[in-house]
Amino acid sequence: MQGRFGLLEAAGGDRVQIENTAKELRKLGVKVDISSELGVDLENYNLVHVFQLDWTPETHFMGKNAKNKGKPVVMSPIHHKVEEVQKFDDEYVFDYRRISKILFKEQHARDTFKNVYRSLLNPKKIWPTLYSVFHGLKNMHKETISLSDVVLVQTELEAKDLKRTYEVDFKWVKVPNGVSDKFLQLGDLKQPLEIKDYIFSVGRIEPRKDQLSIIKAVSLLREETGEDLNLVLVGKKNLFNHLEYTYKFNKLLKKNPWISYVDGVPYEEMPAYFYYAKVCVSASWFETTGLTLLEALYCGANAVASSPRAREILGDYVSYCEPANVESIKEAIKKEYYAPRPKINEKMKKEFTWKNAAKKTKKVYEELLSNA
Repeated sequence: MQGRFGLLEAAGGDRVQIENTAKELRKLGVKVDISSELGVDLENYNLVHVFQLDWTPETHFMGKNAKNKGKPVVMSPIHHKVEEVQKFDDEYVFDYRRISKILFKEQHARDTFKNVYRSLLNPKKIWPTLYSVFHGLKNMHKETISLSDVVLVQTELEAKDLKRTYEVDFKWVKVPNGVSDKFLQLGDLKQPLEIKDYIFSVGRIEPRKDQLSIIKAVSLLREETGEDLNLVLVGKKNLFNHLEYTYKFNKLLKKNPWISYVDGVPYEEMPAYFYYAKVCVSASWFETTGLTLLEALYCGANAVASSPRAREILGDYVSYCEPANVESIKEAIKKEYYAPRPKINEKMKKEFTWKNAAKKTKKVYEELLSNA
């Protein structure tokens, strides 16, 4: 399994997906190694599974290396709708991203500009980024999809978006993300904070995750209801990429004692945070499906989603909001905060697990290798 540079150092949804899928595949007898390096010696491997397509030039070379060595390639693009990303860049940017939206109108050109900036902080990224400047990031993505033997998508919408954006046909299989056993067998969970029935949000502290709007929405709801509602935010800060946003976030933390901030929580400890929350909010400008909302529902917390793709997985179990509209976020939180806790049916509980995702992934591997 191969993913972006920094995969094993920086937490993210792709890392959660890779590590949990690998863990369950190993239980099924598959030998799995994880790497974020280019030019890996593939002699002892039967197959290469590449993760992450969007705004990432290095995974193109990982897929190409595998193909050149005659290995079947499976691709998990974790693709976001380009129009949603572009709307975000047009309406809600901070720091140097203001420059990119003025200089470039096409989203892949904007992403290339951002990668140039990121390369200043990560020299390993210079060569793939330089290549994308001349070859075109969109062309690289199109080629990566084309060379993949099978593309694993999380929703049918993701497959449609990929075909429409890159104008290429490909074989795809739907393999939704899931939850680990820790979210299925809760047991006796110790309360992690001195409060409970709080409003909860998980994700890196960055504009895309929209924490500033969530804070404003909860502040409005506190004024409207007169209740001492608590907000808990969990996620790492990125001081290099989001200076202005982090500064504004820190100001709001100091100003509002009803906000609790936890700088990252080990994955195995997350069930307790969900369990003692009343509602989990994802007001992201763009997402694949929203893994944290699945985890919240399995732990008995209500949920608010913003991504249209989440509806394909979560249906009527959650309320939906517009990330650009604080009033919309507030109303969705209000509805779920005062609603009964969710009761997930058995079919859903069995469907969206990492164990099930691994079984489907292994089936794809076996079919590919049997035809090789």
